[in-house]
Amino acid sequence: MIKGVILSILASCLFGLLYYYPVLLQPLSVVDIFCWRLLTSFPAIVILILIEKQWSAIHSLFIRIKLQPLLLLGLLFSSVLLTIQMMIFIWAPLNGHGLSASLGYFLLPLSMVIFGQLFYKEKLSFLQKIAVGIAVLGVSIEIYTTGAFSWETAVIALGYPIYFITRRKLQIEGIAGTFSDFFFIFLGCFIYFTFHYDLHKTINDLNLYHIYIPMLGVITAIAFAMYFVARRLLPMGLFGLLGYVEPVLLTIVSVLFLHESVSSEHIISYSLIWLAVCVLTLEGGIFILRALKRKRIR
Repeated sequence: MIKGVILSILASCLFGLLYYYPVLLQPLSVVDIFCWRLLTSFPAIVILILIEKQWSAIHSLFIRIKLQPLLLLGLLFSSVLLTIQMMIFIWAPLNGHGLSASLGYFLLPLSMVIFGQLFYKEKLSFLQKIAVGIAVLGVSIEIYTTGAFSWETAVIALGYPIYFITRRKLQIEGIAGTFSDFFFIFLGCFIYFTFHYDLHKTINDLNLYHIYIPMLGVITAIAFAMYFVARRLLPMGLFGLLGYVEPVLLTIVSVLFLHESVSSEHIISYSLIWLAVCVLTLEGGIFILRALKRKRIR
């Protein structure tokens, strides 16, 4: 279990590094950085799948597509949803919206709880109801004081649950879904490069960023590798709880390295949302302790 915890935290640290990484690739555009990331990371993810001996899951997906051709439309839609999220992940730190995006990741567990209740009739626990209530109050104050709610925060907090629901509906959760999403995005990036890049521009980018571009793919692949192994080693509750490490790191990156700060008009609403996350974390900790206690009794 300790190994799983360490790998999960290291994966979050690498994703935190990737949050700052676009700054190192300036003045490349957001789309260029995004495409370089996919073009360098997809081959590494394929190698990862082979090392993990998970190719049977990919083969089963190909058989499903052959038997259900319309499944391709669903897979394309899933990859589009993930593309939007990955683009925001690059765009936000480059445009002074790192904190707004990290707030979306803080809200994500809460929005997942709400979507689970709405679409799967999952019952909310007492602490979950309190957390949701505090978060709704925080969002309401944010809208009242600023007259709006950051679109990037909303897209992350609402977009990811739609993405996960889509994958669940298509029954492509796990490594097969990750391969499918990255494969279609990789094709899109390859087409973009074909029409917008020539040999001179490609060589120029690689000369200017001869270390940073290859490392972008390597870091992405290693982060996913650690993530997959941690998910296999850890109980679901503990794995979900460790998911809060990443938005904390993204906030730290935004404040310390991107030099962003929370303005006075956001302090109350942000504090309430972070408090709501703390309540969910408390519930997760109680759940894990009870599970460990039951395990010892047996």
